[in-house]
Amino acid sequence: MQPRQEEMMARDRDGGWSGGGDAQPPESAARAAQAAALLRPGDPQHAAYPLSEAEYWRDACPREPYHDPARSAGDYAPAYELGWVSYQLYGGAFDIAERVVANDWLVRKGVSTLSWEEARPAVRAAWQRAENARSYATDGSAGAARVGELLEALLQNARDGELGLREAAGHAGPAELAAHFEALAGQCADWAQHWRGEIERRGGAVGAGGTVAGAAQRVWLQLRGLFGGAGDDALLQECERGLDDIARHCRAALRANLPRELHEAAHRQLEQAQRHADHLRRLRRHAARAGASDAATSSLSR
Repeated sequence: MQPRQEEMMARDRDGGWSGGGDAQPPESAARAAQAAALLRPGDPQHAAYPLSEAEYWRDACPREPYHDPARSAGDYAPAYELGWVSYQLYGGAFDIAERVVANDWLVRKGVSTLSWEEARPAVRAAWQRAENARSYATDGSAGAARVGELLEALLQNARDGELGLREAAGHAGPAELAAHFEALAGQCADWAQHWRGEIERRGGAVGAGGTVAGAAQRVWLQLRGLFGGAGDDALLQECERGLDDIARHCRAALRANLPRELHEAAHRQLEQAQRHADHLRRLRRHAARAGASDAATSSLSR
């Protein structure tokens, strides 16, 4: 077998996670680009997992909230592939298709050591990326006034998220939960800085919103009312709700035909908010199961 053939077969086997390889011949690359231009992510022809997605997840995986440093990249790679391919096959809401996808994991996991419960967050994240890619496109036609309005909304929402999450961190019980809320607050602060810079770059004036009082009047109202007596479950639920609201603002921006660089930034923030909201939901479910188990154990010991 020729070295070139061996290399191509090796890349097919590992899904492209090992990198390397020569570029396609110019004529082949041109044909592939022409064919891809006729398709949209989510079309059945894209059920063949694209190398670009494998490369994206190879880079993003270590920063994901569900990532276990003790696991190898090869453990997560089949989960991302399954999420992308499953969206093309089934579409719709992940929660509706989950039982079928969970069965597919048993067949497609290969050498991955992840159980379905461990693989599920990665599968769902890849499903969401495929769904978002299909759902949101832009032609960049939004006018300057509309762009400014949306950027201001994104900025204020990120500021509110930062303030609410920092307060949640100050009232969380376990130190690891407080640290998680602080990390999320830091991400909101980064996004607020990003949107502020985009407003100023376009000659706009940045409003003074996002104060604690302002946050209390918007999405974090209920959360702030809980402080002083809220349990960790209530904090998780309200922070999850706040992240869902950030995702809602991002979706509104993605439907508005923003300039491409702003559209892509809103897309990145949407994915971050989705994954972290999903992570808080998982934390709540795990805590509820642990609480039910402790209650059952206590009942049996009486």
